[in-house]
Amino acid sequence: MPCGQRRTWWRGYPAAVFGAIDIGGSKLLAAVAGADRRPTSAERRTTPPEDPLGVLCDMLDAVRGGRSLDGIAIAVPGPFDRERGALTDPPNVPPAWKRVALAEELGGRYRCRVVVENDANCAALGEALHGAGSGLDTVVYYTVSTGVGAGIVNRGRLLTGRHDTEGGHQVLWPAWLGGPACRCGGAGCLEALVSGPSIARRFGVPAEALDDAAAWEDVGRWLGLAVTNAVALHDPDVVILGGGVCNSWDKFWPSLSKTVDRALRLQARPPIRQAALGDDRNLYGALALL
Repeated sequence: MPCGQRRTWWRGYPAAVFGAIDIGGSKLLAAVAGADRRPTSAERRTTPPEDPLGVLCDMLDAVRGGRSLDGIAIAVPGPFDRERGALTDPPNVPPAWKRVALAEELGGRYRCRVVVENDANCAALGEALHGAGSGLDTVVYYTVSTGVGAGIVNRGRLLTGRHDTEGGHQVLWPAWLGGPACRCGGAGCLEALVSGPSIARRFGVPAEALDDAAAWEDVGRWLGLAVTNAVALHDPDVVILGGGVCNSWDKFWPSLSKTVDRALRLQARPPIRQAALGDDRNLYGALALL
């Protein structure tokens, strides 16, 4: 179902100031934006094990510079409670961050509207509006980092499901065929095969240091199958891949491309692009929801 997009009350209010936060399993990012909703004055920190609300308030206070906030947009790892604007039990964050009522707590602290959205959805929207999918109708985005997620944008609007589950937990290699265990409790999920921590577990070397052609061929093959599934389901104008693992694009791209060409039969292959917005993509997308 479509997810409602940006409110427009502030269009006649050029002095509007919005806060944006990106919560990741290993890092946090906060920024402010004006009425153009383009993030500036970024504050970056490692995700700490304790005191999530205190840390987020410190970061927002650092970037807002004493100005009042007219809204806050937050990108979070899934799954999360959209109705409450709260984290639930995402597998890639420290325990203290789970079940934190972000919208209620930060809305009360800063006396403004708070929007919370899945980080992969935010990245998809950011890339669709401002990045590698700009000007195209249907955009599928995969983020491949500490975790793996996916988002779909159609004509500038997010498509979301009932429970905000993660595209990274599509099963490609089932347990009964020997697929590796996943942190979600299942086995053979895309995340268990291509995320940064999974690459380190499977091949004994962090992704950024991995220089094994056969290992990257394996990663590219699984990503190629995920891209093929997305094309079969959504017939997109473009598929975009981003996240830390995609910094090794040249290492897995030949295998990914070959896999898609071999697997696709009924659909034409759409462009497959690397994300264009860097670490700010989640912030761009989250801010577009205000």
